Amino acid sequence: MKQILPFTLLLSTFPALSCADAIGVQAGAASWSYDISGSVRYKTEDSANDIDVNDDLGYDDDSLGFIYVMIDHPLPLIPNVKISRTNIDTDADGRLSQTVTYGNVTFNANEDVSSEVQLDQTDITLYYRILDNVANLDLGLNAKYIDAESTITGATSGTESADISGWVPMLYAGVGIDLPFTGLSVSADGSAIGYQDSTFYDYSVRASYTTPWHLGVDVGYRAVKLDLDDFDDSFADVEFDGPYAGAYLKF
Repeated sequence: MKQILPFTLLLSTFPALSCADAIGVQAGAASWSYDISGSVRYKTEDSANDIDVNDDLGYDDDSLGFIYVMIDHPLPLIPNVKISRTNIDTDADGRLSQTVTYGNVTFNANEDVSSEVQLDQTDITLYYRILDNVANLDLGLNAKYIDAESTITGATSGTESADISGWVPMLYAGVGIDLPFTGLSVSADGSAIGYQDSTFYDYSVRASYTTPWHLGVDVGYRAVKLDLDDFDDSFADVEFDGPYAGAYLKF
């Protein structure tokens, strides 16, 4: 959090440097094939209770869709806006390698378990375009709202659920290069923050092609990291990452 205030003050000096000549809107959707890895705990600081999402819970690769809309405008001082929504809803069956306590339930070693994870993320990004030419540069702030529930059910021990929700303020940056007269571009953007021993990041890199009819397609790679240290009683070090492909309309 201490990093955000000086960054905001610095950012306030930039809006006059570059702005769009007219209002621009881009709305798109993509299919993301991701792999999940890491570990989770609930209501305990003892790392001996870490549950591996692959080896213990049986999670592997999966896919989902995400959507977004971006609005650029020529008004000075007022930031541009990007809003995106990502919903992860997945389940798996596994077998625990050791006895662990998750919340108020102790699950036994070699016990068969089933689990479900729902992780909804809404990102509201306010940014300024610092450069707007063949190369472009965006800087801003992102507010990520996380609403998640994870449930583990043991064959003999019972069921426990963990719920977390809240806003996470993050720093945002985006860069890109347009290849003149081709419709082709390459770009990358992402948000990140670290505070109170927790770390969050969400970034993507992509290659895009925009047709003369405002329709575009892109392919890229996205990674989301949630390193939680006592965030709503949850402890986790989980990453979702993998390739995606999408389409968009750009006016």
